[in-house]
Amino acid sequence: MEAQYIGIDMGGTNIRLALVSKEGEVGDLVFLSTKEYSSWGDLLIKLTSMIAEMDRDRVKAVGVAVAGGVLIPKGIMSYSPNVRWMDGQPVRENLAKATGLPVWIENDANAITYGEWMYGAGKGFSSIICLTLGSGVGGGIILDGDLYRGEDGLAGEIGHMCLQPGGRACSCGKRGCLEAYSSGSALSAIYGERSQKREIDDQLNPVQIYERAIGGEKLALDVFDTFGEHLGIAIANLVNVFSVHHYIITGGVSHAWELFSDPLERALEANLFSPHRRRVEVFPGQLGDKAGVMGVGRLAADYL
Repeated sequence: MEAQYIGIDMGGTNIRLALVSKEGEVGDLVFLSTKEYSSWGDLLIKLTSMIAEMDRDRVKAVGVAVAGGVLIPKGIMSYSPNVRWMDGQPVRENLAKATGLPVWIENDANAITYGEWMYGAGKGFSSIICLTLGSGVGGGIILDGDLYRGEDGLAGEIGHMCLQPGGRACSCGKRGCLEAYSSGSALSAIYGERSQKREIDDQLNPVQIYERAIGGEKLALDVFDTFGEHLGIAIANLVNVFSVHHYIITGGVSHAWELFSDPLERALEANLFSPHRRRVEVFPGQLGDKAGVMGVGRLAADYL
């Protein structure tokens, strides 16, 4: 494989690293545990060591996807909700100096969106919106062939779209956000409330709830209905604002697609502005765990 770029996807739990080519070929994913590191300096030493062991004659640049806000012109992580020791770190400058390679830094949901657009479910469309469903809800926006970041680089925080004023509490401190209804953490919390198991230690995780729903348990099926309904309303709002007709669902919870796609479609059609009805397509992503490294590797190729 003519692997020419290094893609690094830094999540709150795992860090994924792989060699990727501009044509979409991907080497074996290498996984690191984020929790093994207590500072950016420690992680920088490890990443530098791993990159030094690669075939440097074939590597042209490094792309780094991070969970949080990114000041693209400066290559600085402006805030990191899951890994607080990354706040304010000059990731691009530090990694470029340590490796001698050009470095691109990008929000992780944007990287996933770019990967799906270039190589996966969004290939061939001029505009797409991608929603990443994990413990929270993220998003990325491609408009007319360009990744849209907004004025301050924070565009795509779809999980914090308010769907129910005064509704369920969200991790961001507000109430009624999409993330409070259509995320992995929301699945566990809502299931726990409806089953009178409100303590976190007693809550089932999303995989357990999925297994119960597949087994026909009504409570679990109803929770996925709530999940899909709110997701459909959110997508309808996005359609009405952006007039984008293709939506990709990614992230761990997307594997339960068959349990929430029907209520999603019903809520979507019910809340669309009439000219958009029966024109919108929503489908799961195709790249799985490789979407982030593929996307940020391609961003490094396209922008550096």
